[in-house]
Amino acid sequence: MGGSGKDLHWDGKVTALEDSNYFFSYGYLISQMDMLYDPVRMDAYRTAIDENKDNFSGKVVLDVDCGTGVLSILAARAGARKVYAVEATNAAKHARKLVGAHGLEDVVTVLECCVEEADLPEKVDIIVSDFMGHFLLQESMIDNVILARDKFLKSTGAIYPSHCKMFLAAASSSRHGESRVEAHHESLEEFDEVKDYMFNECEIDLTCLSDMYKDEVRELALHSSCSVHLEANELLGPPVAVKEIDLLTATHDDVKGVSQSFCIDLDPSMDKEKRRNFDLWVGWFAVQFNGSPDNPSLVQVECDTGPYNDEAHWSHEGFIVHPPIDLTGASKVQGQIEMTRKKANWRLYDVKISHRACSGEQSGEEVSKTYYLK
Repeated sequence: MGGSGKDLHWDGKVTALEDSNYFFSYGYLISQMDMLYDPVRMDAYRTAIDENKDNFSGKVVLDVDCGTGVLSILAARAGARKVYAVEATNAAKHARKLVGAHGLEDVVTVLECCVEEADLPEKVDIIVSDFMGHFLLQESMIDNVILARDKFLKSTGAIYPSHCKMFLAAASSSRHGESRVEAHHESLEEFDEVKDYMFNECEIDLTCLSDMYKDEVRELALHSSCSVHLEANELLGPPVAVKEIDLLTATHDDVKGVSQSFCIDLDPSMDKEKRRNFDLWVGWFAVQFNGSPDNPSLVQVECDTGPYNDEAHWSHEGFIVHPPIDLTGASKVQGQIEMTRKKANWRLYDVKISHRACSGEQSGEEVSKTYYLK
């Protein structure tokens, strides 16, 4: 089961070691437990499979990037004739052991390989996968689902989940914005302390590195996304959908990024302090389990990771607006979001958000900022 962000280097450059560590880290049970201990997500998958047993009964299922094989076990219990569980990391060994412990080794076959390398003896009726990364697309695991669909899924087949939506909202959350600004200032102060020590004790002057250090700290603290747990009352208006994906028809180009204009209507009832302190963009996603036109889900399930769901374990993606913007007198915020893969590492993304406050026909100055999606 995928979908956990990695602590890769902030500049997005990938080395052979980092590329191998991407797979290596998912082999740890600790990483898998972090993903499994998410009641909202797990309940959505369990309900979508259990409540649609007629769709799974007697069918062939492919679990893409299966992790510990939990979804494979749920599919087998729902009556699947055969389940192929594909996992590229060492977690495949854990999956094989877990499947055996539940007496399902005759139904579930675990394949330790990448989807590109998998060789199945038959086409499949259903693909299940927990591919979602932070802000849905981070790590680009959705590519594996599309690859598996084109390679193995029958023309009448279904994918669980079948549809995805990405949301963006404006927020006022000083507890998140101020903490990043404080971290920025503290890092600058630490450099001054180190610089003084090195000069006074070692007679080495670090002044020539000061500007480069400041640039790095600014990038990390203010130009990188951060995981936030936003509350609904911190939103400045309703969210907007900036991307919708139908996994049965989406192409690889469709999931490479986001390019969408948006307009957020500000809540006229928000208090003056919030209106004066627009300091955070926040993104999240939702997925739906609708089956397919030929095999629609009898019970349709949605998994929404947004701030309206108090039980969601998944964090939201925050993009700091610094300095904060005063929206006094504005009725809406119009803008454009561009999310593109980094050239040096296709699993990582840059997110550019351009926006301006508007009131009637009047528009404020455009503000544009590019963030590294951590």
